[in-house]
Amino acid sequence: MKLHWQLLLVCTSLLILPWSLLKFATELDRNLQFNQIASGNRQVESIRQLLAAHPAQWRALRVRAESQMLLALPSPNDILLDGYAHDWAGYELRAREFRYRDNKTVYPAAEREAASQFSVQAAVRGNRLNLFLRVRDDRLIFHNPASRSIATGDRVLVRVPDKHGNIRRYTFRAEAPGEIVARYLGEAFEGVRPVLEDPEYRGALLETGSGYSVELSIPLPVDGRFGITVEDVDRAGDTPLWTGMFDPQQVDALGQLRMLNPTFSTLLESYTEPGMRIRVFDAQGWLVADEDRRMPDASVRQFSPGSASVLDAILYRFISSSLERAVETEPFPRLAAARLKPEQTAKILDIAGDNRFLRDRYGRVFLVGAQTIESVDGDLFGYLVVQRPRAAMTAYTEQAVLRLMKIFGLSVLLIAAVLIAFAFFLSWRIRRLRNEVEQSVNDEGKVRRLVRVSRAHDEIGDLSRSFGEITRRQLGYTDYLQTLGSKLSHELRTPLSVLSTSLESIDPQSLDQRTRDCVERADQGARRLQQLIRNLSEASSLEQTISRAETGPVDLAEWLQAAYSVYPQIYPERQFEIDIADGVSYEIDGSAELLQQMMDKLVSNAADFSTADDRIRFCLAGDGKRVVLTVENTGEYLPQGMTNELFDSMVSQRQARDDQPHMGLGLYVVRLIAEFHGASCRAANLEDARGAVFTIAFPASHT
Repeated sequence: MKLHWQLLLVCTSLLILPWSLLKFATELDRNLQFNQIASGNRQVESIRQLLAAHPAQWRALRVRAESQMLLALPSPNDILLDGYAHDWAGYELRAREFRYRDNKTVYPAAEREAASQFSVQAAVRGNRLNLFLRVRDDRLIFHNPASRSIATGDRVLVRVPDKHGNIRRYTFRAEAPGEIVARYLGEAFEGVRPVLEDPEYRGALLETGSGYSVELSIPLPVDGRFGITVEDVDRAGDTPLWTGMFDPQQVDALGQLRMLNPTFSTLLESYTEPGMRIRVFDAQGWLVADEDRRMPDASVRQFSPGSASVLDAILYRFISSSLERAVETEPFPRLAAARLKPEQTAKILDIAGDNRFLRDRYGRVFLVGAQTIESVDGDLFGYLVVQRPRAAMTAYTEQAVLRLMKIFGLSVLLIAAVLIAFAFFLSWRIRRLRNEVEQSVNDEGKVRRLVRVSRAHDEIGDLSRSFGEITRRQLGYTDYLQTLGSKLSHELRTPLSVLSTSLESIDPQSLDQRTRDCVERADQGARRLQQLIRNLSEASSLEQTISRAETGPVDLAEWLQAAYSVYPQIYPERQFEIDIADGVSYEIDGSAELLQQMMDKLVSNAADFSTADDRIRFCLAGDGKRVVLTVENTGEYLPQGMTNELFDSMVSQRQARDDQPHMGLGLYVVRLIAEFHGASCRAANLEDARGAVFTIAFPASHT
C-alpha cells in the first residue's frame, strides 16, 4: 500500500472526534431529560391548579346522555356548501356516529336493519354552525312535490331555540341532489299551517353509493341547545324510523351542542408555547378546551431548511434522529378530539403526575403530562393533558451539536488534507530520490552522474546524502577499473619485453632437458601475458575506434553473403548455412568494418561453444522497419537467467578449452557495435534443438 493511502487510512481515526462529540451530546441530552420531565411536571401542576380554581365554570357545564351531545370546534377555513367532504378532510375532529339503537331501549330487529345511520361533523365559523352528515341508507326516497306535507321522503330534522327561547323545528327534505333550504310550519290560518322556507338555514344534498351526504349551514344556537335527527322512509306511507339526538314525536326534546369553554381557552393561551398542545376534558371525557400550537418540526426548531445547505440538513437530520433514538418512549394514545374512551382515560390516569416521552403514529416524540382536575372537596372536575414536542426542547442542543460537528468536521478535513498533502510530498521526495539513484547508474553498472544531494535536515535528506556519497565512491572505483587495463598494459609491457628478450637469448642447445622444459613453459606464459595485454588494449581502443567510425549505406544481404563465403575456410570443421528472405530491402546506415568485427565475434563465440560437425546458421529478415540478423548454433545451452548479462563487460561463461586467455570481452564488443548502429542485442536458447541463437535487430534505412 502506498504511503499516502496508509496515511489516508490513519486519517479515518480522526472520525473519533465527531463520534465522541455526538456521544457526549447524547449523554448530556439524557441528563437534561430529567430536568425536562421535572419542568414538565411543574408546568402541568400549575395549569391544573389554575383550572381547579374556577369551579363555577366546571359546574356550569351541562351534562346529558352521550347520544344527546354533539361537539363543535372552531373551523380554520370557510366551508363551501356543495355536499362534498373535501372541506372537512383536514378537520381534526372525527365524525360523531349516531346509530338507530341510541336513545332506544326496545326496538324490533327489523327496524334496526331498515333504519338509516349517520355520522356528523360540526364546525363553528363566525356566527354560523356548519354540519356535514354522511347518511347510510339502502334506499333514498325523495319528497313528492304534489303533496302539501312538509316532507314525504327521507329528511333531516334540526331543532334550535329562537331568540325568545321557543323551539324552532326545521326540516331539510330530500327533493333532488343540489341545494336545499330548511322548511318549517308557520302559524295556523283557517286551521291550516303553511310550509315556509328560512333562507338562513341552507345546505346541499348529494347522493352517494351508500346513501347520501348533506352539508348544512345554520345560525349558531345562542344557548347551546340543539338537536339533529335523520328520519328514514323506505316506502310511501310507512312510519319513518328516526336516528339522532331527539325523538321527533317528543315536541320539546332537544340535545346539546357543546363548544370549547372560552374562559379555559383564555387561561391556557398564556401557557401554550409554539409546538405545544394543551387539552382539557370534563369528568365524562368531553373536550372542554384545546389550545393547539403544534407546528412542523422545522418551525419548532431553530433550524431553517430554507436558508440551510444540503450538508446542514443531512447533519441536522442525523443529529436529531440520534438524539431521539437515545430516548426511551412508549406508544402515544391517539386521543379522540370529542371524548375520551375508557382505555384513553386509563392511560391518562397511568401517567398522571409523571411526565413521559411518548411517540405518536408519525414517529414524533412528545413529552406528555397528564393530571386529574379536582375540587377542594375531592370532586372530579376533569382531566388535563399537556404535550410538548421534544424537538422544541432539544433545539438548542441540536443547534450547538450541529455547529460543533461542522467545526470538528472542518478540522478533521483540514488535518486529513494536511496529512495527505504531507504524504504526497514525502512520496514525491522518495520517488525523486529513487529516480536519482536509478538514473545515476546505467544498465552496465557504470555511474553516469552523481546523485544530487538534498539540503533537508531530515531522514530523507540524510538518505540522499548517503546515496550521493555511495555513487561518488562507486564512480571513483569505476574510473579506476576502466583505466586498470591501460595501466596494466603500460606497466607490464616493459618487464614482459625484458623477459621475452631474455628467453629468446638463451640457447636451448646449451641447456639440459629439464631446464629446456622450464624455459619453454616460461616462454609460453610470457606469450599468454602478451596476449592478455593485447586484448585489454584492443577493448580500450575499440571504444575509441567506434566513436570515430564513419557510417554509410550498407546492404546487409550482400555483406552477409560475402562473410558466409569466408567462414567455412576459417572453421572447416563446422557446417555453415545461410537464409536470406526475398523481397525486402536490407540497407542500413553503418560501418562495414565494425559490422565485420561484430560478426567475427559472433561466429567465434558460436564455434567455441559447438563441436565438430555442429551447424552454424545465418538468417536475415526484415519488415520495412527493422532488419533482423540472427546467428544460430547447435551445441551447448546458454545458462538460465544470464542471457542478457552475456553482453556485459568481463562476463564469460565458457569452460577452458585451450590455452588462449578469455576475458569475456567478445560479446561486449558485439553490444558496443550494435548500440553504435542503433540496434538491440538478445540471446536465447533454441526451442527445437540443443543450442543458442543471437539476434541483432537493426533499424532499416529510409533514405
